[in-house]
Amino acid sequence: MPRTSTRRSRPADSSGAERRSAPPSTGGKTRSEHADKADKAPRKRRSPPVTAQTSLRLQRARPTRTQLEAQNESLTASELRFRLIMDSAPVLVWVSDTEKQFIWFNKPWLEFTGRTTEQETGEGWAENVHPDDLERCMTLYASSFEKRVPFEMTYRLRRHDGEYRWLLDKGIPLHGLREEFAGYIGSCVDITEQRQTQNELERRVAERTTELLEANAELTAQMEERNRLENALLHISEQEQRRLGQDLHDGLCQSLSGLAFMARSLTKTLEAQALGAVAAVAAEAGRLAELLHRSVEHSRDIAKGLHPVVMDAEGLVSALHELAARSSGGISCRLRCERMVPITDNGVALHLYRIAQEAVTNALKHSGARSITVSLRLRQNQLSLSVADDGCGMPEVIRAADGMGVRLMKYRADVIGADFAIGKRKKHGTRMTCLLQMPAGAPSQPSGIS
Repeated sequence: MPRTSTRRSRPADSSGAERRSAPPSTGGKTRSEHADKADKAPRKRRSPPVTAQTSLRLQRARPTRTQLEAQNESLTASELRFRLIMDSAPVLVWVSDTEKQFIWFNKPWLEFTGRTTEQETGEGWAENVHPDDLERCMTLYASSFEKRVPFEMTYRLRRHDGEYRWLLDKGIPLHGLREEFAGYIGSCVDITEQRQTQNELERRVAERTTELLEANAELTAQMEERNRLENALLHISEQEQRRLGQDLHDGLCQSLSGLAFMARSLTKTLEAQALGAVAAVAAEAGRLAELLHRSVEHSRDIAKGLHPVVMDAEGLVSALHELAARSSGGISCRLRCERMVPITDNGVALHLYRIAQEAVTNALKHSGARSITVSLRLRQNQLSLSVADDGCGMPEVIRAADGMGVRLMKYRADVIGADFAIGKRKKHGTRMTCLLQMPAGAPSQPSGIS
């Protein structure tokens, strides 16, 4: 009989057999796919162990309820102080938010307008702005707000009694603790009295300016009338001098010339008789003829001085040349003129001639000079007329009666717009200078007169 084993066989574990015999369920995926998914799945980060020191730091960083209450109380106290200060300030204060809306007004503002905060907030404050100023104010406020820059403007705001008052409003941007934009704050000052004072001052200034302009116009008219009369007197004087010169030349000079001719004829007749007594009479007649001849020459010089040559474009140089020739007697008088100086204005030429004539006459009468030099030149469109002598010079003080000639020369220079000067020369003598600005491009030609 065959031997049988006494070991009882263990019943098979169906689940274990299945785990050993069959691969684990993967939902249709291979093991490598599961590994890839495990690699891609986010791994949960382990928190470091909380130590006592870390717990203490967290407790210190996290404000406690007491600290929060203290901060709130501090902020509330700061806001109360701000409101108290703003309500006590003698100016009108407003605050706007980041949307350009006005959100707060101090007590003086509300008392000024007689309105509540609810009525003024937003754009309610603009209801009291004068209609003529509203658009300008809103435009300036909006443009400054967009640029975040301070602004300043004036406008009229209606007071609680209905009167519009002028305000000077200055606004600046507000920023938070982190420099973020938080809106605007502005202050207003009533400048109505100041503006009224300024307007009154401007009105008085305008009235005074008008009075001064009227007085100036009247004075200008009087000066023009005076200049017209003075020019008319000068013209009449010139006409009278010409008439006297013509009368001297045509009347007295001709008569004296006739008498001189008769005296010379008488002298020749008496000399022909060759008698002693008659010879003496002939000698007297000859002296009489000589005196008459000198009188004729002197009268002609006076006539030429009163009635100078015709002032054409080159007449001034010719007239000055004759003046120097007539003045040369016991002293030397000459004209220096390197170039011809054409002057188309006869009036200007005549005034320049009279100035030179007066200066030469004064030198002949008062200076005791041995030589007189008349100079005329044109340099860079500036005409220069000068009369210089080597006499005793001008006195320090000129009497009114003796200074008439100088005043006449100065007046004639002013009439033609010239600069006049007279004074002592460096060493000795007197120099008169008259400078006249000529039109640009004034021609000049060589003269050869010296």
